[in-house]
Amino acid sequence: MNLLDRVVAGTVPHLPRRLVGAVSRPYIAGETLDDALAVTRRLNEAGMATTMDLLGEHVSNQGQVDAAVAVYRQALSELARQGLDGNISVKLTHLGLKLDRPRCVQNVRSLVEAAAASKTMVRIDMEDSSTTSDTLEIYRELRETHDNVGVVLQAYLRRSEHDARELARMGARVRVCKGIYREPADIAFQDGDEINRSFLQLVEHLLQQGCHVGIATHDERLVNGAYRILETEGGCVGHYEFQMLLGVTERLRDGIVAAGHPLRVYVPFGAEWHAYSIRRLRENPQIAGHVFRAMFRKR
Repeated sequence: MNLLDRVVAGTVPHLPRRLVGAVSRPYIAGETLDDALAVTRRLNEAGMATTMDLLGEHVSNQGQVDAAVAVYRQALSELARQGLDGNISVKLTHLGLKLDRPRCVQNVRSLVEAAAASKTMVRIDMEDSSTTSDTLEIYRELRETHDNVGVVLQAYLRRSEHDARELARMGARVRVCKGIYREPADIAFQDGDEINRSFLQLVEHLLQQGCHVGIATHDERLVNGAYRILETEGGCVGHYEFQMLLGVTERLRDGIVAAGHPLRVYVPFGAEWHAYSIRRLRENPQIAGHVFRAMFRKR
């Protein structure tokens, strides 16, 4: 990461909303479900599946929760009606975890049941460390009765090695990512090499145990490391897919698909795009710097 990347990322919160919108446009499908469905169709035509994420988290009232659940139910219905290859990713704080935990569980369960009827799945996203235990507990509760639900492990959390062993016993569907939230050193690795080692160790262990693994990374070193694991393990067809954010490192994304690997694109949409964009660009300075340079090249 160079100085320009850090400077750009630090100034992002102070940029006009219009400019943030211009910078983040490649990474957001749009404000509406129709926008996300259109992007899903385009990516399907290019040989990629999607997971759709309605932007929002840490809601403050039940009305926001109910609205989010309604959009997700409509998304599942439209994916099935239009014959699209996609599923949904949900954040528990968006579905009321911090407001009413039992009702949150009920909300997720209703979406998992709707997804089952549509022959697709729900991925429960991982948020900051204050929600990790609740997220895994709720996942385990749902997994007792439904197999079309997945969860996420963040490679930078020190606890993830233990969590992976527990999830492997269940034959869980697990997305492995690096993790983007700022966490203290006592619970999270701070060194990039340590995080990368943890990432590949988690992928390898989960594949060895027969889990379906979402290999979620934009780091070419980790993609190549995953290739080596897949070659060594063998017999992983149907038990993995690569996953990437919309608009990020598309050259690498297209290369993965061209090499014959399944790939799913994370498609964020919704009115909360501004807060999402600020967080993504601040916590991924290299992306912020890349977009900044690209804008000036176009000009």
